[in-house]
Amino acid sequence: MASSVVLHNLCFASLSIPKRYYPQTLTLTHSQFLSSKSFLKLKRRTSLSHQMVRQSRSIATVLAAQSNFLKVVQTAWEVGKNGIEAGTNLVPDSVPRPVARISVTVVALSLSLFVLKSFLSTAFFVLATMGLVYFTFIALNKDKGPKGDGGPTSTDDALEEAKRIMDKYK
Repeated sequence: MASSVVLHNLCFASLSIPKRYYPQTLTLTHSQFLSSKSFLKLKRRTSLSHQMVRQSRSIATVLAAQSNFLKVVQTAWEVGKNGIEAGTNLVPDSVPRPVARISVTVVALSLSLFVLKSFLSTAFFVLATMGLVYFTFIALNKDKGPKGDGGPTSTDDALEEAKRIMDKYK
């Protein structure tokens, strides 16, 4: 339970944007309207606020990409917690709840690691078999390809054969 609170706090702590990146609102007083330099100050402040908005948008884009990953982690965490609670409810009431929760967690982790190991071992076996077949094919068909020594190739031999046959029937 404490680990879920710590994970929750870590996930939401990285999502908070510091206050310095929020665009500041402009507040004008009556005396600023009377000043001749107030328009220049207003113009300078608005350009600064536009820069801050652009900067906050770029930071928001980065945080959005991070928050998508964090949302996936949080969703997986919540699904796991709900699954463990559902499994704990299936255990008879004669077993203490903490012991039942730990037992269900261990069984769920064991099953998920078994499935992951099976999937990865199958994928690596298929890749290794494909590689072995490919290299065997290359090794067995080495002599059937074109020669790199500049000598006559199989197409030259075929052309000569065709010319002989045509000369024979002239």
